[in-house]
Parts: sequence; C-alpha cells; structure tokens
Amino acid sequence: PTKVVASIYLSPPPIDFLCAAMAGEPPQKKQRPDDKAAQLFVDFVNQTGSPYHTVSACAGLLKSSGFVELYDGKPWTVARNGKYFVTKGGSEVMAFVVGGKFNQGLDSGMSIVGAHTDSPCLRLRPNSKVSGAGMLQVGMQTYGGGLWHTWFDRPLGVAGKVVIRQGSADKPGVQSLAERLVHIPEPLMLIPNLAIHLQSPDERKGFSPNTESHLQPVLCSKMFDDASRSAEELKEPKDGIFARHHTALLERIAKDLGCKPGDIVDADLCLMDSTPACLAGLYQEFVSAPRIDNLLSTWAAVKGLCDFASSPALAESQDICMAVSFDHEECGSQSVVGAEGATFPSWLDSMLNGLEVAPVARSAIFARSFLLSADCAHGVHPNYAGKHQSEHRPEFHKGIVIKTNANQRYATTAITSSLFREVCKRADVPVQDFVVRNDSPCGTTIGPIVSAKLGIRTIDIGAPQWAMHSCRETCATSDCAHLLTLCKGFFELFRQIDSDADTM
Repeated sequence: PTKVVASIYLSPPPIDFLCAAMAGEPPQKKQRPDDKAAQLFVDFVNQTGSPYHTVSACAGLLKSSGFVELYDGKPWTVARNGKYFVTKGGSEVMAFVVGGKFNQGLDSGMSIVGAHTDSPCLRLRPNSKVSGAGMLQVGMQTYGGGLWHTWFDRPLGVAGKVVIRQGSADKPGVQSLAERLVHIPEPLMLIPNLAIHLQSPDERKGFSPNTESHLQPVLCSKMFDDASRSAEELKEPKDGIFARHHTALLERIAKDLGCKPGDIVDADLCLMDSTPACLAGLYQEFVSAPRIDNLLSTWAAVKGLCDFASSPALAESQDICMAVSFDHEECGSQSVVGAEGATFPSWLDSMLNGLEVAPVARSAIFARSFLLSADCAHGVHPNYAGKHQSEHRPEFHKGIVIKTNANQRYATTAITSSLFREVCKRADVPVQDFVVRNDSPCGTTIGPIVSAKLGIRTIDIGAPQWAMHSCRETCATSDCAHLLTLCKGFFELFRQIDSDADTM
C-alpha cells in the first residue's frame, strides 16, 4: 500500500503563522527536514548549464567524497571497498563502489541508478553569425523537444565546451588543441517577443513560434558594438573563426577562458536561463530551476552513492553499487555517450576485469543486477488535472513515482515494481503511480534501452515535476529529499530484499 506522507508536508499552517499573516507581518519560515536536500540540489543546478557542466559538478561531488578517477580506454585496478568514477567526452559519467563482501558466487550483483545529463535547450550553430534590424544575433539549433515559447523574454546565459589552440612550455612554437569549459551565467542574450499589437487574431490565440526564424537571440546592438571598436578593427577582414561567429561573442568567451579570440577553434555551447535556481512558494516548498529534468535524478543518484560510500554499510555490502548518467537522452540516446552506445557495456567489462571476475561468472552477476531508471515524472497540474489519467495523478510532496506503460515505453514490470515498493517501505519513502491516458502519447527513458541491451531487470521511476521541458521547471523540496533518501536506501537495502524474494 502507498505510504502515508508525514504530516510535516500536509498539515495546515500553524495558527501563529496565520495570525502573523493577518496582521501583515512577514511569515517566519520554519526549518524542515527537506530544506537541506533541496538547497543542495539548487546549489548543484547553479553550477551547471550544459551536460559538460553537469558531469563536472558530479566529478566535484565524487572527488570530495574520496572517489578515485579512472580513465576510459585504460586498464582499471579496482578493489573491494573502493570508490571510483569515469567520464567520457565530458558529458557521460559512471561512479561505482565495490562492496566489502562482493563475491563472484551466488550472492553479488550490481545495484544501479541511471539518469541523463542533458536537457532540451538552444545550442550554437557551427556558423552562428546572424544579423537583423541593426542587431547582432546568434544562430541557434533546437536540441530535444523543448517548450520553446518559454525561452522568450528571458535573460539567457551560455555554457558548454570550447576547443582552443594553446602553446606548450615543453615545445616552444608548437600549438596543440585543448578542451575547456566555459560558464557565463550573466544575461548575455535574449529572445524578445512580438508585441500583441503586431500579431494577427489567430497568432494571439496560440503562440507557436517558428523554430527557424523566431528563436535566434539578440546579442547586442550593432551600433554599440561598432562604437567599441577602432576604425582599423572594423576594416579587418573576417576569416577563420571570425567568419563563423561574431567577434563580440568570441571576445566574451575568450575573456572567460583567459585566451585570445583567435585561439578558439570550435565550440558546443548551450543557452541557459541566467536566473539562478531558487526555492519558491509562500513556504518555500518548491524548487524553481532550469533543467530539473533530469538534473534532479543525476544529483540524487551521485549524492546518494556518495552518502552510501561514506557509511559503514559499504563494508557489509555484497554488491557493486553504481550511479550512471548518459548524454543525448533528449534526442534518442544513440551516440557514443548515450545509453544506446557501447560505452556503458565497455565500462562494465573494464570494471569486472579489474575485479578479476571470470567471464563465465558474469552472466550470473547481470542476472542479479537491478536498474532504477530515474527520470522526472509528470506531477498533476492544478490547472490541467484532466490531462492525467484519473486514478494516476502524482502529487507534489507525496513521494516518488513508479512509471508504467503496457507498451514498454517504460521498463517497469510487476516484479520490479514490487521490489521497488519494498525498498521504499524499508527506506520510509512514499510511493505513487503514473500511467498516461490511453488517448495521450507516452514519453520514454533510458530504462527500456539499458534493460534490452544488458538484460538487467529495470524499473522506471522519478520525482514529480511541473512544466517538463520548459526553460524553467518546478518540483517540490520534499521530493528532492525523497529521491535522495531513496537512492541511498536502494544501495543499502536492495540486495537483501532481492535475495529473500521467491521469484521466477
């Protein structure tokens, strides 16, 4: 049965709060158990802006918890009670710990939480130099299935990876390529809306921007840019990187990187909401942030693994406990750093080789393994409750959502759902259920992909949120805590629950 949520989340405001409000006094916020987890998540989001920065923020968490970095394509030396992580391309990350009682016999498996590092956004075109109506604009591609109307009239920053040429102290006169991350949270660009007076009656009824012509942000006024340059600079021919991107944009990026604009060779840059993530609502019971889908799951998986690895439970664990987050989920996962690619299976081979697990024993380990495919769920919207199936309306503050689809858009089955419910019961995490209406399309996740590729039992779950794929989304502070508690509890509890179960 679904757990009853603690009264701290559902009880009405205390009478002293209401009296203060009636008297015009500002409400006094009381500290709640979920505040710390939510604030940690907000701090994590504010370090990001691209998949590369998501992985960088994860690496920071892992290193601060004593995880050792391994390297893709090189032999790994791993041991029981060890803590490790590896990245690929700067946008995919896998972290794992080896239980102190891991063995190749009949007891051990892999307990995995999987998520993704990417979110729908606008990304820089290879040739982004666009101008119009006296303005310097930046050409963008749409990435994933975004709610593009939410990107209008919003200050936008930029983040991503830049490739530069740099000199070598060991080899004077010789230059080499180097990858660098750039993160500029200040409001560099904006996409202005069209005044209502200039729209036709049909356009006013439903705002549907043309993604090719209406989503090119303004960087600056040409007049201001020209005034900032000398006559000689304005006459200089524009070739190389300057023929592809505005000099003003290159200069701003180079300033952040500490290089010259001409040193920039190429870039993969994402636009992002420049307004920091924050707590919101009268009781600050909501998180308002960009990229909640799916940074919330990535953060909870990595932080939960760090917390588990710092506890005495690691020494008693029989499993390899793991958090993995892929790139390119929002566009199909078919890439070298996506869930459809060969990197994750290759990493698992390297890990098992490092533990000297014989090939003949590996199928049994996979058979005992379990994946939580963690991706945010659709919380019921107070203004659009009819969009949800009437018996499956996940609410904020009421726990983690099990996502089920008979057509295997989600990988949940009766037994994986039952095992998950037992983990949540013992971890004291409330549970809800979600299925889409029969007359609505259903999204999908990494769950069916990884389950099919590896033959690992899988369930699709997530914390409820509003406005999925908007430039800015909303979730509940309590559900940040629920998801973090779940991930740590899953690593601690799953092996015993699975071993005790009488399954087919």
